[in-house]
Amino acid sequence: MKKLVGVIVVILVLAAGFVGAAYWSGKQAERWYQEALAEGAKNANVKLATVRYERGLFSSQSVTRVQFTMPEGGDAKETDPSFSIRQDIYHGPLPLAGRGVPGVPMQWGGAAIRATLDRDSSAWTRELAKLYGSQEPVVAISQVGFDGASDTQITMPPLTLSNVEDLQSLAFSGLQGQFQVAPRGAAVQGKLAVASLDLVGKPAASEGQPASGGGQVKLGDLSMNVNQRKGAFDLLFGDSSVKIAELRAQDQTTGAPFIVTNLTMTGTLSPQGAQQVAGEVVVKADKVTVDQQSGSGSLKLALRNLDGATVAQLQQWQQKLAGQPEDPRALDELMKLLKTLLRGKPEFALDSQAKLTQGDWQGKLTLNFQDFGEVNLLLDPSGLLGALEKGAADVVASKALIEALLIGTTKEQLLAQAKEQGKPASEPAIQSLAAQQVAQQLQGLTTAGFIRLEGDQYRSSARFEGGKLFVNGQEIPLGGSAGADGGVIEDEIPLEPDDGAEESAQE
Repeated sequence: MKKLVGVIVVILVLAAGFVGAAYWSGKQAERWYQEALAEGAKNANVKLATVRYERGLFSSQSVTRVQFTMPEGGDAKETDPSFSIRQDIYHGPLPLAGRGVPGVPMQWGGAAIRATLDRDSSAWTRELAKLYGSQEPVVAISQVGFDGASDTQITMPPLTLSNVEDLQSLAFSGLQGQFQVAPRGAAVQGKLAVASLDLVGKPAASEGQPASGGGQVKLGDLSMNVNQRKGAFDLLFGDSSVKIAELRAQDQTTGAPFIVTNLTMTGTLSPQGAQQVAGEVVVKADKVTVDQQSGSGSLKLALRNLDGATVAQLQQWQQKLAGQPEDPRALDELMKLLKTLLRGKPEFALDSQAKLTQGDWQGKLTLNFQDFGEVNLLLDPSGLLGALEKGAADVVASKALIEALLIGTTKEQLLAQAKEQGKPASEPAIQSLAAQQVAQQLQGLTTAGFIRLEGDQYRSSARFEGGKLFVNGQEIPLGGSAGADGGVIEDEIPLEPDDGAEESAQE
């Protein structure tokens, strides 16, 4: 009998302890929720607000509104992507209240949270819920540790549609993602993937014309990765990237295909010494096809020598402006921060490379900035030019590539002019006129010294330093006139064909 009483006492003590732990876990979960809202509020373009939070003993429920900052005017309300999230929070140390709920893990921890879209929170969530029927369109399940760290899995189920509203067909493989967040958002790591998406729009027929083929979008192997950690100045250092194995799009009106294979976009923020930070964005593609043109290329944009404390203050300024867009002091505060940033002599660099059907392109631009002094930019905006300390630009491009691009652009302009004037113009005549006009322009630029023809490549090099600009070693006066004789350079570059040539093209 004594043993039975002892067992009962132990059970009651454990039960009381479990209830007390669940109550404590519920309070902790609410605190973590508030911390997550505060962390999300650092994004100036998104506002998070609690619609409802009901805390119980073993579980809690909340509804959170995700409001995006939209531009004023027009149909902003109709295109507003804002929505609400429903969260079922199952308290630890063991989330027994979530037992039987799909996906909720029965693991030891602070809490388990199941988040879904509020179907009636916006027009697009209602439409998405309609397409998915009884299935939840998006489900996120988080396992929260006792220290506030979380491990979240996000899923969207596959979806196949046929002949629904504006869609002729849709085949979506579904979405899978997993993200780990350290306590208080000190680090974020995770990935998200979509295996495939194939969308075909319904053909559209204009008045008096037969229906044309619907637009098409095909996506293969999309992945997003993030690996960031908070460091100095409360900034997130690390990288994030988006990779797409294949992207195909075709407009129903022009029929011109757009195809990209192995597209990679990577953004990185890293510390640079004790006081400065550097950012970099790199875009690469193995092959890009637009209409009849195709090739590979890369683009690299870098910002260096950025004062870390000022970058953090600029983020805070952006957050403040989002909440108070009419604050009259905002512009003055921005100018002060800009001057502080320029004292560190930041550098902007842009590198681009391309290998196209007609030839290659390579360009490099570097700009070094400095404090522009005690100039009131509100009264004299041109004083901002004093912020440029020095710069350099170098471009090398295939002769065939430059000529093909310029002739194509000029041809489109001439065709548009002929159409506006109601004059018939044959394709060969317009092509000939465009080639003639471009040859005159390139000859004028070469004669003026702005470009050099070396073999089968055009080259140009520009330098700016000490208030002076040099192009291919030739000083270009900076001021109201383009040259010493008040317009020699402009006269040497023929921009329009003579009347006789234009008339011959339209015959």
